[in-house]
Amino acid sequence: MNTNYDPGPSLLEAGPHIARFRDQVVVVKLGGELFDQPGVLERLVPQLALLWQTGLRPVVVHGGGKQIDARCAEGGIAIDKRGGRRITSPAVLEVVLEVVAKELNGRLVALLREAGVPARGYGDDAALRAALRCSRRPPREVDGEAVDFGEVGDVEAVNAEAFAADIVAVLPSVGQCAGNSKAEGVLNVNADSVAAHVAIALRAQKLVLVSSVPGVLADLDDEGPICQLAPDEVDTLLANEGGEVRGGMRAKLEEARRAIDGGVRQVHVISGLEPQTLLREIFTDEGCGTLIAPR
Repeated sequence: MNTNYDPGPSLLEAGPHIARFRDQVVVVKLGGELFDQPGVLERLVPQLALLWQTGLRPVVVHGGGKQIDARCAEGGIAIDKRGGRRITSPAVLEVVLEVVAKELNGRLVALLREAGVPARGYGDDAALRAALRCSRRPPREVDGEAVDFGEVGDVEAVNAEAFAADIVAVLPSVGQCAGNSKAEGVLNVNADSVAAHVAIALRAQKLVLVSSVPGVLADLDDEGPICQLAPDEVDTLLANEGGEVRGGMRAKLEEARRAIDGGVRQVHVISGLEPQTLLREIFTDEGCGTLIAPR
C-alpha cells in the first residue's frame, strides 16, 4: 500500500460543496512554474476534470513566466520586471506568443482532452482569441519611477459570450489590442489580471490562484499560510510596501481584491505542488491555502 497516496476529499465531505457549486463558474489560474514541475500537471488535470464531471463550470487561465524567462535567456533577450510585473519588449512579446499562447496552451488543452474534458484553447477557437479586449498600458509609477511596460495590455472588456457553457476554455495570458482586429494585434497581459477580469465578467463563484506557494504568508518563515483574509486585511498587507508581500504575491493580492470588488464571492490562493489541493480547497470546509472573502 502506498502510504503517500492522497485520495482527496471523501464523497460525504465533498457532496454538499458539489451541490452548492453545481453550474457555477470557477476560474482556475495556473502559474507557469507548475508546468515544469514533474508530475504536477498530471495531478492537476484530473482535478480540473473532476470539477467538470461534477457539474461545475471551470475556466482555466495560465501564465508562463518561468518559461518566458528561460526562452529569453536562451535567446539573449533582456528580462526586466517592476512591481512583480513584466516589461515586454517586441522581442519578449514574440516569446510570449510562442511559449505561452502556443506551446503551454496547447499542452494543457491536450492533457484536458485526454482526460475527457471538452477543452478549447487559444489556437483552435477564434472567439476565445478575441475574448479579451485590452488597451496598451501607459507608463505608470513604480517605486517612485515612471515605468513604460512596453507591449503590455490592461484588460478593458471581456466578451462573456465567448465562454460557451459546454466547453472548458483555456486562456493564456495575452489579449487582443482594443480597436485592432488583426491576429498580430495582441498584448502581453498579467495572468492573474486576466483571471480576475474573466471571473468578474462570468460572475464566477470562485477564483482560484494556483502556484508553487501554499498561500499568503504573513512571514516568509511561517510554516503555513494565513487561513483566511477579509478584503480590508488584504488592503493592510498591500499598504505595507516594506512587508513580506511583494513581487508576484503582491500582484496576486491586487487582482484578488479586484475580483472581490467586482462581485466574485471567494478568491483562493493555493499551492499546486501537493496532491489534491484544488479539490481540498473547493470541496472541504478546512481547505488548504488562503481564502479571501468578506467575513
